[in-house]
Amino acid sequence: MKSWPFPRAEALPPYGFVITDAVTARVRATGADLIDLGLGNPDPATPRAIVERLHQAADVGKNHRYHPGRGLLALREQAAAWYERRYNARFDPEQELIATMGAKEGMSHLCLAILDRGDVAIAPDPAYPIHVGAPRIAGADVELYRAALDISPGDAVAEAIARIEHSGRSPKLVVANYPQNPTGQIVSKEQLAALVRAVQRSGAMLLHDLAYADQDFTTRYAPSIFDCGVPVSEVKEFGVEVFSMSKSYSMAGWRIAFMAGNARMVGALAHMKTYLDYGTFMPLQHAAAWALEHGDVFAVEFRELYQCRAMALVAGLRSAGWPDVAEPSGTMFVWAKVPSILSTQGSLDATTRLIERAHVKVAPGIGFGPGGDGHVRFALIEDPPRIAEACERIGRVLAVPKKAAGA
Repeated sequence: MKSWPFPRAEALPPYGFVITDAVTARVRATGADLIDLGLGNPDPATPRAIVERLHQAADVGKNHRYHPGRGLLALREQAAAWYERRYNARFDPEQELIATMGAKEGMSHLCLAILDRGDVAIAPDPAYPIHVGAPRIAGADVELYRAALDISPGDAVAEAIARIEHSGRSPKLVVANYPQNPTGQIVSKEQLAALVRAVQRSGAMLLHDLAYADQDFTTRYAPSIFDCGVPVSEVKEFGVEVFSMSKSYSMAGWRIAFMAGNARMVGALAHMKTYLDYGTFMPLQHAAAWALEHGDVFAVEFRELYQCRAMALVAGLRSAGWPDVAEPSGTMFVWAKVPSILSTQGSLDATTRLIERAHVKVAPGIGFGPGGDGHVRFALIEDPPRIAEACERIGRVLAVPKKAAGA
């Protein structure tokens, strides 16, 4: 076969969670007990009550057929009720809501539907890889804005917009994600409103990933772009928001989410999906609809679980001699600056050392963008006893250079 170029695949860097796979495989091949805190893969089982709804719906033969379109109406209606109950924002289930096969699918296919070569998108740095990858897969140029605690999100986005406009171009899409993966950064309503207003003034569209709506440790519900102080009717003119069932209800493998907001953007995604898929298995959608209506108690339990684990990990790392570990304000991650005693060569080297010497896997910050280098991300996917074991192992690795220096 002729050596054809594969431009879209070849333009993407290695996915952030697989760049240390070879090291991981090598360590596991020795029979070592590896504690994997790398991939943010929720470990609790989906609540039994939600699974029972899946079983009930799966027993109905017609639910096994194709279900093209925007998703089950019952799911979209419950998504609308979810927004109204939490955020006092109303949506038309027929025009302003769509079910997606997870948040990644919804975001990536939305970008394919609305972006093209020559367009400019703005995305955070560091970022969950799809927030940068989706616009790039669609062919757009991506300008990064700093997702860091030393600058407000609104100012960071405004700076990126100004850079683009100074070059004579205009941004077409801004991607945001709060509470933020990987940094755990949260925003207040006022801070989110400033970001929304910056996008509005630029004339760009806004895509907000609200995957961690229930994992803001400072408040019950993380702010939505539709409940930040900017009138809902105005935000609907240029913005959409995606919410995943993965974290709040521990339904990660179910691959189900929904997007709400601007009718034209939602419609473009719906049109694109008519060519790409036949939607999520209907029994999954029935179960998700039940979870949105009845599952707040589960969301609270999982929020408390991740917060407890975060506190245990931070305390354990501090005791192990890892300096400057900040307690996260949300999500299911701890974002930690790499101490010089572990590595001065960046996050990939630090991650490799932790895997090889401590048998603890984390995610290297460089996998989340250039702004992530110098940090690693711990996923809160183990209970406190296992977390304590990981921290003890890390402590032994951190202590080695001290012993060598005193010899």
